[in-house]
Amino acid sequence: MSLKLLTKKENEVMSILWQSDKPMTAHMIVETERSLNINTVQQVLQRLLKMKYIQVAEINYSGTVLARFYAPAILQADYVQFLFGAKSPFEIASNLIEATHDEQELEKLEQLIQKKKNS
Repeated sequence: MSLKLLTKKENEVMSILWQSDKPMTAHMIVETERSLNINTVQQVLQRLLKMKYIQVAEINYSGTVLARFYAPAILQADYVQFLFGAKSPFEIASNLIEATHDEQELEKLEQLIQKKKNS
């Protein structure tokens, strides 16, 4: 699947879905981010479905109404990798490390790597 650059609203909706641990309805997305309009969210969800960035995880009751519950179909890490134009997560990480001059940030990165190795 070839990834495409997301618009601001598409990115907002995707960010909410990526942060959620369960599929969400359009109304749940609006409740999470009050600055979004339900009509806008529904239009964005349709575009994201066509782009295959999201999928309908289930159709179930939300209160007393049947609703579609949406879930991401791509990983946030894959989209970030696409944005950076990198071929691998290693390229992204190495570029970020090279650009970092703050000792504390580098120390935190080292701790994350060590934690990942140990798990």
